[in-house]
Order: sequence, then structure tokens, then C-alpha cells
Amino acid sequence: MNKNIRCAFTVAQSEYVKWITNPRIIITGVMLVFMKTLAVDPLLERAAKIGFTLDVLEPFVAIGNSGVLVMIMPCVFMVLISDYPKMTGNTLFFVQRTGRWNWFAGQILFLFYTILSFLFVVLIGGILLSQGKFTGTWSDVVTKYDALYPEEAGNFTSQLLPSNLYNQIPLITATVQTIMLMAAYMFLLAMVIYFFRLIHIQSFGLLFAAFVVAAGVITCSLKSKTMWCFPMANTIVWLHYDEILDAPIFPVWFSYAYFGITDITIMGINLIAVKRLEFTNIEQVE
Repeated sequence: MNKNIRCAFTVAQSEYVKWITNPRIIITGVMLVFMKTLAVDPLLERAAKIGFTLDVLEPFVAIGNSGVLVMIMPCVFMVLISDYPKMTGNTLFFVQRTGRWNWFAGQILFLFYTILSFLFVVLIGGILLSQGKFTGTWSDVVTKYDALYPEEAGNFTSQLLPSNLYNQIPLITATVQTIMLMAAYMFLLAMVIYFFRLIHIQSFGLLFAAFVVAAGVITCSLKSKTMWCFPMANTIVWLHYDEILDAPIFPVWFSYAYFGITDITIMGINLIAVKRLEFTNIEQVE
């Protein structure tokens, strides 16, 4: 294996071990409790009421498309990575051994590890809590409940998996899109936090990332066209589709392009920050 690649993987693995053993990781368990209460339990109540079972993937898709939970998940993730990259007195010597670019490449790999681990926990949690079976298709609990109980149509539970999803795209497609767009969203927020940490004003990075999340929440709740300028709307799959017509309201490919451009741009800005990073005052900063 190339020496540079080995260095990057060494950095990533070292950071990942620290991250996974950090007591702060318990916050993820608290988040799963919220998800169970807000998304999984309401769907299970519907399943019991009409005598059908859920598909095991439906709770995860519901979690990833709920306006409330799409706000909670990035916030929890930001807390989990808020003190990364680790900038201690030993960082200078570590960077001297690996090189700035290898160190930063390792940080990028570390973020991939953490994002995939985080989403894997949410996915597996949804599957285990679903009490359903794998069919790969939308269940009757989702597609027929509103027709059987029209007085409940449009309530909070119906909005977890609205007709914009099950009328327009297959369940597997919705699952894949939810994972990919949420991962891109988290990576963007992480890069924002990283940038301000690299220029030694890390507290502002978390505030700025929180502002991006809040702006997305507000514009999505107002259904303003400006919501597509923020990552949250681009993350929620059902917002892209019409309820009935087989035509997208906003093309999904645009959201992939949006995240591709913004993620690459902010990563380039971070590369510039790494090149100019001063290590002389790291100990004082920490």
C-alpha cells in the first residue's frame, strides 16, 4: 500500500477509535429513543390498528424524511464531532510525521467512517424496532391507512411517509436516496465545523453549522422557494415529488449536484486552511 494512503488510514483509524470510545457517543442512544417515540411507535400503532405489518425499511425512511428528526439527527452528529479534528500539543509532531495533506486526508476518511457508522446505527435501529419483515415494497400500513381512515389523513403520522414518496418512488430507492443525501448533508456540516476549528475559532463553527440547520428548518416550514438554497430541503426526499402527478417538483439530481458542488467547495476551503494552519498556539487554544 502506498505510504501516503497508509498514513491517511492511520490518522483515520486513530481518530475513529477515540470517537467511538468517547462517552459522548451515548447521545446516539438518546436520539434513538426520540426516534422510536416520534416515528416508529406511531407507525406500529397504525400497523396494529389495521392488522398489517411494516416493511423493515419503512421506519428508517420515515426517520430520514421527518422534518423534526431531520433536524435532530444533524444536530446530534454535530455534537458528536464538535471537538474534531483533535488539535492538541502533540498534533504538530503527528502532522510532521504524516504530512499536512495525509493528515487532512485521514480526517476526511474519519468523517466517512463516522457518518456511515452513525447512519448504520439509525438504519439498524429502525429495522430492529420495525417488528416487520423485508419485502422491498411499501406496506399496506403506509399506502392504505389514509384511505381506510380519512379523518386521520394529513396528521403528523401521515406526514412521516406521505404519498409524495410511496406514489412516486420504490421503497428501496427512497432508502438509498435518504442515506446518500443525509450523508452528504452531514459531511457539509462537518466541513463547516472543521474549517472554523482549523482557523482556531471553533466555537463559531458549531454556531454557524447550527444556523445552517435552523435556516433550513424555517424555510422548509414556510415552504419558501429559498429552502432549496439550504441543505435540509435537499435532504428530504419527499419534498422533491408531487403527491399525485408523476413529475418531480424539484429534480433529485439537482440536490445531488447541490451537495456535490458545496461539499467539494468547502473541502477545498479546508485544504487552504490546512496549508495555512499554524501550530504555534494549539496548546493555548485547547
